[in-house]
Amino acid sequence: MTAMVEFADDTSTELERRATALTWLCVVETISYAILAFFWISGNTIGVRVFGTFHGVVFLGYAAMVIMIYRPMEWDWKLAVFGLVTGPLGAIVIFEVIRRHGVPVAKRRAAIPRPGQTAASN
Repeated sequence: MTAMVEFADDTSTELERRATALTWLCVVETISYAILAFFWISGNTIGVRVFGTFHGVVFLGYAAMVIMIYRPMEWDWKLAVFGLVTGPLGAIVIFEVIRRHGVPVAKRRAAIPRPGQTAASN
């Protein structure tokens, strides 16, 4: 079985790329909720319908990513449940956990030598 082809000059692992995508999704989830709350408080029903749909789709993506990533990131199941149940507050917590701790050291990869290079010539 051959290894999965990675991006050309990118030395990050797939888990690192997923964690980065999840941090961006956390930001979008929180902002979309804030906009939805603004429309809800102001009584704008059109805004609630539009941003409610948008926020719902973003939340489903966020929830799927948290469920996919919590085991490889070595998080406790309680953190994943908290992130899902509390919505935008959980998204902020998940964002901070990824920002502070990143991908576990055992799951990171050192730079891959390019063809014609040895590991010592990097």
